[in-house]
Amino acid sequence: MKLTPIKTKVKSIQEDIETNRNQFIGGSDAGAVLGMNQYKSCYALWLEKTGRMDSEVEDNDAMRIGRDLEDYVAKRFCEMTGKKVKRDPYRYSLKEYPYIVGHIDRRVVGENAFLECKTANSYQNSKYSQDIIPDHYYAQLTHYMAVTGFEKGYIAVLAFPHIYWWEIMRNEGDIEALVSAEEEFWGNVQSDNPPALDGSESTSEAIAKVYTAQDFKETGTDIVPLTNEYFNPATYFELKQQIEEMKEIVTAQENQVKALMENHERAMVDDCMITWTSYEQRRVDSARLKKDHPDIYEQYSKVSKGRRFSVKKIKAKEIEN
Repeated sequence: MKLTPIKTKVKSIQEDIETNRNQFIGGSDAGAVLGMNQYKSCYALWLEKTGRMDSEVEDNDAMRIGRDLEDYVAKRFCEMTGKKVKRDPYRYSLKEYPYIVGHIDRRVVGENAFLECKTANSYQNSKYSQDIIPDHYYAQLTHYMAVTGFEKGYIAVLAFPHIYWWEIMRNEGDIEALVSAEEEFWGNVQSDNPPALDGSESTSEAIAKVYTAQDFKETGTDIVPLTNEYFNPATYFELKQQIEEMKEIVTAQENQVKALMENHERAMVDDCMITWTSYEQRRVDSARLKKDHPDIYEQYSKVSKGRRFSVKKIKAKEIEN
């Protein structure tokens, strides 16, 4: 696969990303395209790129902290590795695929390489290992090596209080596979044809955002005819039954352990720690509050709207009605 990197200087990388994010596939999109991003599915990304769902994320503390700590992460990486880095004010793209674009955080001085800086939640520490790079990070670095032509990529992650970093060498096979997947995805964007839907939480949330309850009265009054190609009721009910049976098996095991633990809070088996801890929860009696203080209840009550999905078998006469 022939790839010709193009380098274009931009006034502001952040502005370039925010202004044109739906006009290209960026490095942070690569994991979603491949189904490796636990926070955003390929379908959710498609909704954003086609303008069906807002791609702009409201600036928050986590994003601000990430920006503020980028310099710190880069500095710590240099201290740990003895390398030097510098800012890189360029947009990288591919001549053959102009919609595949990347903006790198730092250029590594003296090497044909770049550095990506990340800040993660401290609870994610248990997910990291210096030996194994997370899949979505690998996808992002592979994307950047494709658009830059660089031979190597580094990524440093601050997951307080630890710093993790990885060195990834260019792999032409992985680059070709990623570019092919991104080409297919962008074809779906251009043809307005959605990718396959998965069962991820991201896809579920995206569908709920796009097809809201507020639009139901205008567009949801007709019955939509479906075929078994898209939905097979027999298979659906069989899977639901299997899930319920598995839940019962799991609950039975939990109950057996609880009975053995009696009033103890911890138990050990092999290398697994089991805890059964006590807690106290306080809730507002909303029914009583509404009865005794209706004004206060009305003042602090919050109305939420949504749509409830259900599948049930019906009789022939119900279909006619």
